[in-house]
Amino acid sequence: MSSNKKQIHVYIVSLGCSKNLVDAECMTRILLDDQMEMVSDPSGADVIVVNTCGFIESAKKEAIDTILEMTDNKSPKGNCDFLVVTGCLAQRYAEDIRNSIPEVDQILGTSHYQDIARAIRILYGEYSGPVENFVSEPGSLSHMRADRVVSTHTYAWLKIAEGCSNRCAYVRFR
Repeated sequence: MSSNKKQIHVYIVSLGCSKNLVDAECMTRILLDDQMEMVSDPSGADVIVVNTCGFIESAKKEAIDTILEMTDNKSPKGNCDFLVVTGCLAQRYAEDIRNSIPEVDQILGTSHYQDIARAIRILYGEYSGPVENFVSEPGSLSHMRADRVVSTHTYAWLKIAEGCSNRCAYVRFR
């Protein structure tokens, strides 16, 4: 680790589907490669990342509840410096999150998972220039890593697509 980089402890909570879990595993590898340390308890984190789902109403509610719960870990109540929201809810409702939950410091859409370490380093002022907008057109697989940190012990999910192709059984054929 270079001497100008702060040792950052990160906690990730991933909500929703197995695709989100794979994304969180890939983000974990990206953060570890950037010399950040992963922690298993949000109270010990400098940065909390909430990887959200925004597909159905109950998932949106769970994501918002989790984001609000994680704000309790931020200063002055807790030790956390920054709260980052990623995932589908972040992609679909970035402006609503920015306007409604001011404790959220950074939002990354689904095409910016690979930027997670840089986004955190920007929050700590380790990069000069303006804070970037990490929400753009949805979907990207550029963050996918073969060496991701698999969180399941007896199996691993294989992500083969980003987003929904509307080919599920619920689609009515004409």
